[in-house]
Amino acid sequence: MMNFGKLVKLSPERYSACFRAYQTVIEKKNKEDYHPFYRSNVPDSILCESGAEVRVLGIGSGSGEIDSIILNRLLQHHDSVYNRVVEPSEELIERYKIRAREDTSLGDVTFDWRQQTAEEYFLDKDRTTFNLAHAVHVLYHVKDLHATLRNMWEQLADGGRMLVQIKSDAGVGGRLFHKMWEKFGEGDRLQSVFRMSCDVKQWLDEMGISYVTSEDETNIDVTECFKENSKKGMLLLEFFTLTPYIANEPELRSMVLEYIRNNSSVVGDKVFFKSISEVIVAHKRQ
Repeated sequence: MMNFGKLVKLSPERYSACFRAYQTVIEKKNKEDYHPFYRSNVPDSILCESGAEVRVLGIGSGSGEIDSIILNRLLQHHDSVYNRVVEPSEELIERYKIRAREDTSLGDVTFDWRQQTAEEYFLDKDRTTFNLAHAVHVLYHVKDLHATLRNMWEQLADGGRMLVQIKSDAGVGGRLFHKMWEKFGEGDRLQSVFRMSCDVKQWLDEMGISYVTSEDETNIDVTECFKENSKKGMLLLEFFTLTPYIANEPELRSMVLEYIRNNSSVVGDKVFFKSISEVIVAHKRQ
């Protein structure tokens, strides 16, 4: 299957459309919903020099929804934050800038915008170190997972934390990744977009880096996926499979629909699929 897993590579614009469709059907969470979750993952106090700004590196920050929650969390315990944003999409950076201007709670944040891929950014060999480096649902798309993790770790200051959020291999979404790869994948899965939390933890284990984990659950309304002529349903299936124009791939579409049907719950006339991601936090001890 030539296009399997190549949605982002072949058609970034279509991926954006798929992502927008996905955003309309996920369980809505506001900052208050997320605060308890990030309270256990972003430490009360990040170690840094006395009186200095906390330095944060965001890889693939998108339009800043999660970043703003993390920044607000840090501002509860620090007077100011320097936040370097690495994001290749001009559209998403512009949306993030609007968010930063309109959110008065971020007034003590100094933003440093870098419209670059992770690979382009790390090629610069910048010597700035950070107290927190995070990558939230972006490591599927970097060229080299291990190189990205290594570069993030090397840019951490002593005492800093690296936070990664990625699909859990133990959840139904992760098992779908495994199932699709067994049927349609070719070569090394780590060179594909079908990466999961087990891959990050394996690298940390091999490097002798300790970490803690927690899970985040999101309910997704997948009702449209089962409607034959639903454009939104097709976009959602393409997002789940990271494969463009899934209507042209009947075997893949049929397998994924069957899997979703068998692993979803029905509430009234709605079908809900639960996605589980894992947050992994590693501490660079002095």
